Amino acid sequence: MKVDLLIKNGNVVFPKEGVRKVNIGVDGEKIVGIFDPEMKVEANETLDVTGLYVMPGVIDAHQHLGIYNSVEEDFRDTKQHAVGGITTVVNYDRQPVSYLEFFPKVRQIGEENSYIDFSYSLGILTEQHIDELEEVVKTFGLTSFKFFRNYERRLNDIFKIDNGINLSSMDLMRILEKMKEISPKLILGVHCENMDINRALTAELMQQDVDDTLATWSKTSPGYAEAESLLSTLYLNHIVGGNIFAVHISSGASVDVLEKVPWLLETGVTIETCPHYLTLTEESETGLHAKVGPPIHSKWDQDRLWEGIEKGLINAIGTDHVPNSRNVKFATGEGVWDAKFGFPGAGALLPLMITEGHKKRGIPLERIAQITSYQIAKAFNLEEKGKIEVGADADFAIVDLETTKTITPELMHAQSDYSVYEGMETVGWPVYTINRGEIIVKDGQPTKELGRGKYIRRSI
Repeated sequence: MKVDLLIKNGNVVFPKEGVRKVNIGVDGEKIVGIFDPEMKVEANETLDVTGLYVMPGVIDAHQHLGIYNSVEEDFRDTKQHAVGGITTVVNYDRQPVSYLEFFPKVRQIGEENSYIDFSYSLGILTEQHIDELEEVVKTFGLTSFKFFRNYERRLNDIFKIDNGINLSSMDLMRILEKMKEISPKLILGVHCENMDINRALTAELMQQDVDDTLATWSKTSPGYAEAESLLSTLYLNHIVGGNIFAVHISSGASVDVLEKVPWLLETGVTIETCPHYLTLTEESETGLHAKVGPPIHSKWDQDRLWEGIEKGLINAIGTDHVPNSRNVKFATGEGVWDAKFGFPGAGALLPLMITEGHKKRGIPLERIAQITSYQIAKAFNLEEKGKIEVGADADFAIVDLETTKTITPELMHAQSDYSVYEGMETVGWPVYTINRGEIIVKDGQPTKELGRGKYIRRSI
């Protein structure tokens, strides 16, 4: 047998299964063979990765490209993702317009500018979005959407429109019903926060003399407000028999809920958290650079989230990556009420998970691969991603578990001038990143041109 590329002598990480010493054959964009190291295989190119760990390319299904910058600029910034081992992203967008008209434009922008593969999840904001849902799915191969409980009863004010839906519990149920009718493969990302609680607490705090800190921001959305919203979301999804992806779970209280309701998690539920909730606290030196919704909380919350991962309650990691600069973040002031939501951070995902999860807490590499790639591919219907098996896309992050680096924006090849993880020492970095059989990062340096990324159409 002859292949285009033979990846040999590596420790191959199979999600959920374990680590095995095998060689991998690649033809074109696909994996065509998993070989015993003793088997003779001819290759046009051989990549000897002795001592390294071959992981499936990371999938980050929680991006917000185009929020503060142009979509073009943010797609051109995806070299930083590749440096960190990410080979596919799913970008969240939400616009109060017809997606049948809007989506072809952003898809083309991605195809012309992205360094890595991409797909989209679209926010459901209007009755028109619900009416067009089936046509959007079938026309564009989109199988994931988003429901913003944090916008409940405020869509018209936020988007300056007059036709926004309430985003009520009833809206959540009828959208889940509609999606189930179209296909059980459709998944709805849900932002869980009880906004009656949060808005009342925020109004009270704004009347007080408070410190401009993450600790103050944490008080605007306590863990129990997220936990209550998560519990109701899980229960309503259970009633409908739907398929949800609970995004960016931030609190120990939510883990408490997950532990107590295993019967609500049996089918149609994926729970995501983010690296910032696992590595930062409200006392972290980065301060309001890390203002985000929901907020970062305490060390107890951080520890409980790690326990949720170890117990299998949390089974996906996404970055909630929002590209911006310091000038944009603090454009209207540096106070707790002035700093804008969100921050960049995609490229650090895998090194942070290896450092904090594998090295410090002993979480097996196959579990890291499961929650950063395999499970996300499964939830988002990325059928040829997230696994190392014959027929899958040849996407790999080939990692040196002993390489230590200190995070800086420059290290990540990021366009932003700050990182909330800046100064953190991390162990375990990709030496190579391979996307559809093409080496796109070598020794931490991007090797290809922008616009090579491919839009991934998903099938129902």
